[in-house]
Amino acid sequence: MSETNVWGDDFMERAPSARFLTSYLLANPHIKVLNVNSPWGAGKSFFLNRWRAELGKEHVCIFFNAWESDYSAEPLVALITCIEQQTMDGLSLGSTSAGKNVIKTTTTLMRKAAPLIAKGLVKKFSGVEIDEILGKDSDEQAGEIAKGVVEDLIKEQSKTETHVEEFKCAILEKLSNAATNFNLKKPAFIFIDELDRCRPTYAIELLERVKHFFELEDCRFIVASDSTQLAHSVRAVYGEKFSSERYLGRFFDAEFRLDNTNIFGIAKQQNFDYPYVRLQIRSSGVAGVNGKSSRVEPKNNTIVVKDSEFPQYALILVGMARYFKVELREMIRYAQQIKSMASALPEHEFHYFWAAYLIFSKSADESLYQALAIPEKASSAIDNFDGGGAVPVNFAFPRGHETIADIAKFYARILHATQDEFNGMVNNSEGWRQSVIYGVNDNKDIFLSYRKIVELAHQIS
Repeated sequence: MSETNVWGDDFMERAPSARFLTSYLLANPHIKVLNVNSPWGAGKSFFLNRWRAELGKEHVCIFFNAWESDYSAEPLVALITCIEQQTMDGLSLGSTSAGKNVIKTTTTLMRKAAPLIAKGLVKKFSGVEIDEILGKDSDEQAGEIAKGVVEDLIKEQSKTETHVEEFKCAILEKLSNAATNFNLKKPAFIFIDELDRCRPTYAIELLERVKHFFELEDCRFIVASDSTQLAHSVRAVYGEKFSSERYLGRFFDAEFRLDNTNIFGIAKQQNFDYPYVRLQIRSSGVAGVNGKSSRVEPKNNTIVVKDSEFPQYALILVGMARYFKVELREMIRYAQQIKSMASALPEHEFHYFWAAYLIFSKSADESLYQALAIPEKASSAIDNFDGGGAVPVNFAFPRGHETIADIAKFYARILHATQDEFNGMVNNSEGWRQSVIYGVNDNKDIFLSYRKIVELAHQIS
């Protein structure tokens, strides 16, 4: 990621979304917590990192990876540590008047938090040794003191809001001081990533801490999560009948869903430099041979891209990702596995489509994958998956449109054909089928070895 062009590798065109959301949050100060919702592996971390990098040129920005601190007993301690680390101006926190004020106004919090923070960090942040905060018996006290950092604050709040307000003022002063030091504008933005990967209790507690102690005038939170998975986490703690969606609504003032439909740019970046069998797929989605009379416009669910030079391997990747309902991260991983297959085989025209179908099906539906190896089951298994678990996908060819299932069944026929059947297919195939047959004809033993290589490639994570 270049400092001058933070969106240089933005192949899904996320930048306009980030800029719109910045304007939205600045124009609506009542939106204190925004949830960026998208399934796991769909690019939330990329989006938050690039957005933070761009926004950080004008505003104080904190990036908190919740999952990396999931081991911590208390999320508030981890969050405060992150804020202090990322707003340092090169001097120890305790050496500035603002820093001393944070320590002074949060004495109880510091005593509670100290056992959970590495001694070196406490010294770095406060200029004070941990033993000076907790006393000589710090190790013996640690377990007892660490119990209920926030619980003590909430109890005190029920009696008086003084301590909580002092804490909020200290945090605001800390962020304001950072803005002054770095010549940045208010408000500050705190990005929380990987929340849906955390332990359910930790994820819930972190949201509660944000709600209790960080609803501040000059502070905005952007939380990346898979809301569906987060709702499961809430039910895991409170029970299956608990209204988790309504509960989560208490913490988020607004929600933005990432658009993950345009995966063509990412697919194209998965460069495939091995010779492979081209299937004559048309990127325009228009089928037919000569003249307007035979022209067939794209059907519903046909893979279409405006770039006439768009590589065929990328068209196949996009089709497979849609067909098998795969998110970005998985698609990239499977593309890498396909490359590993090609590199492990002797030099020949690699059957990219069939390798991709095997790789994707192995992860999506093990029963389908296993049935592909059984002559009497392969075709019906492909049809069953196509009619039940798949998203319909078509490709355009010079002679018409074909579904992924159509192409996969032809490959399965080749896999299980006797020599006489195979010879008949060689003599009677046309169009893309002819390309496939000729690609197998001189390399049938290699083609039959794909399955073993798939199972090895599948072990690569």
